[in-house]
Amino acid sequence: MKNKLIWTAYSSKPRIEIIEKIKSIISSNDGYIMNFNMFSDLAMTLNIEIPGDKIIELHNTMNCILKISNIESNSLNQGLKKEWRIFINISFSRGKGELKMEIPTVPG
Repeated sequence: MKNKLIWTAYSSKPRIEIIEKIKSIISSNDGYIMNFNMFSDLAMTLNIEIPGDKIIELHNTMNCILKISNIESNSLNQGLKKEWRIFINISFSRGKGELKMEIPTVPG
């Protein structure tokens, strides 16, 4: 089984803006989003796979846009290229509990 970390994060900025930035940060650190779940517009979870030597950089970069839990650095072995799984729960303070997507009408 892969090594794993569990983080929690919080944002007071617009959800869509933060999600786009998170996707970019993960990609730029050689990470992949393996799975995600949306819980209305209040929260989401991400399941990320990333090389072990990129975890600190990922955390530091995400910390610039989110309030994120600390890393337990004693559990990391940064020198390994071994893949890690990171589970992140992100809460959005601007959420109202109703996630509605407007779907435009299609002619025909």
